[in-house]
Amino acid sequence: MKADRLFYSVAAVVFLLVMLLGFHPFYTYGTHFDGSPINRGIFLLVLVHGVSIAAWFVLFFTQSLLITVRNRKLHMTLGWAAIAIGVAIASTGTLVAIRSVQLTPSFVFFNMEYPRFLLVMFTEMTLFTVFITAGILTRKKPKIHRSMMLLTSLTILPGATARIPMLVPLFGHSGWVGLFGPVFCLGGLLLLIRMVMTRRFDPWFAGAYAAWVVAYIGSTQLSLTETWSRMAAGILRS
Repeated sequence: MKADRLFYSVAAVVFLLVMLLGFHPFYTYGTHFDGSPINRGIFLLVLVHGVSIAAWFVLFFTQSLLITVRNRKLHMTLGWAAIAIGVAIASTGTLVAIRSVQLTPSFVFFNMEYPRFLLVMFTEMTLFTVFITAGILTRKKPKIHRSMMLLTSLTILPGATARIPMLVPLFGHSGWVGLFGPVFCLGGLLLLIRMVMTRRFDPWFAGAYAAWVVAYIGSTQLSLTETWSRMAAGILRS
């Protein structure tokens, strides 16, 4: 249990640092990662989404520390804040995805046309919702709960890693490898480190991790189909 507590606390610190590194232009200057201004028509929506994501990683860090110092009662009480933050992230994230594509449909991200990338953004919010729901429902089953909350955090980390220039030489700037390669490697490394530290294999983490990888890769492939093109066109007209 001591090794497990230490593992989640360290993971929380890593997540928080990666989030701050990737999104520091936004949190510091209120701009995109390349320094360009955010469209004023959606700035408030982006601000709420960005603050909600920051709040999530701060909460995950705080919750991990509370378990480390064995303050389970406060951990359980504070845990209800995850619902409010989770709803804010999922709702604003979906709206930001739609509105940003409507405003800049010709934008290309990781060599993906923005209307196609819309499916990837929807997948991110869907996975986030699935994992946080599973985490809340299993809050009285710590072994499952911890893994689900860890995956919840990993799910929204690609937005930060995709904006860290130093990762481009390693993973490139194209397709799912460039987009998700860093977090896939981080997730696999965390699974391995936890197994070494606790001397136990975590089937819940491993299974959820595998599903997470398949879903992200699958979304990038499906986004290239004509079926998705027609669906995206319909969504963006609404």
